[in-house]
Amino acid sequence: MDCKINWTNQAWRTYQINIDYLQKAWTSKEISSFVLLVDRKLAYLSKYPRTGHQRNKNHPNIRFTIVHKRILLVYKHKPLKNEIDLLIFWNTNQNPRKLKIG
Repeated sequence: MDCKINWTNQAWRTYQINIDYLQKAWTSKEISSFVLLVDRKLAYLSKYPRTGHQRNKNHPNIRFTIVHKRILLVYKHKPLKNEIDLLIFWNTNQNPRKLKIG
């Protein structure tokens, strides 16, 4: 059975920030391609939630996966509830020390 996908406020906000940036720097075709990549990634994670890489050993259910060469998706897998909480869309151009999750 597929996992339910839950968007946190931070995930939605960071997704929108990335879309806003893309609207300034990319064409509408490239933006549509990015949105489609996110949709496909979420559908895949719903079926195979453990495919992402573990963030660290202290929090094995917090994982990340590459959405685009510059965007990572950090999420929390809740196997007992059969859910995934999307935590943040992280632009890899940012300082990784600023990423404070788990």
